[in-house]
Amino acid sequence: MKKRNVILSGLILAGAVFAGGSLYATEDTKSYVKSNHLKALEAVGIEAKAKDLGVMKTITDDDGKKWVFNEFTKSTKLIEAMEEKYEEDVAGAFISVQDEIMQAHAKPGDSIPTIVLDEALKEGYFAFSRKDGETLSFKIKYDNGSWDYQQEK
Repeated sequence: MKKRNVILSGLILAGAVFAGGSLYATEDTKSYVKSNHLKALEAVGIEAKAKDLGVMKTITDDDGKKWVFNEFTKSTKLIEAMEEKYEEDVAGAFISVQDEIMQAHAKPGDSIPTIVLDEALKEGYFAFSRKDGETLSFKIKYDNGSWDYQQEK
């Protein structure tokens, strides 16, 4: 069954279908979100397992490089870590680059963006998937007071 969004009394219920006066969940929303994160990670060359994903958890790629995982909607801890680690405004500039990417490239129906940064929290990837399965990934890097991004092919 296809995932649907149902608006019921002002609430949006992801992954639910209204049938015969009752509301039935058609899939586990957390699993769906993690699946999208796994697709985004795979697109940037990082293989992980769903159990490895969590706010500020470290995952390791095939080359042994460590990455800090996060998701766009839960990036507060990532921003706090940047503020604690650096006197310069790495976090403020990071918020700006996320906004730039979303304004320029996001469309309705896209998945929640996946964020992975190196342990220094100054470079990594920002990625999300489209409804049609295409994944957009952006290499992001902090340098001289701002974050730059470039879309990966």
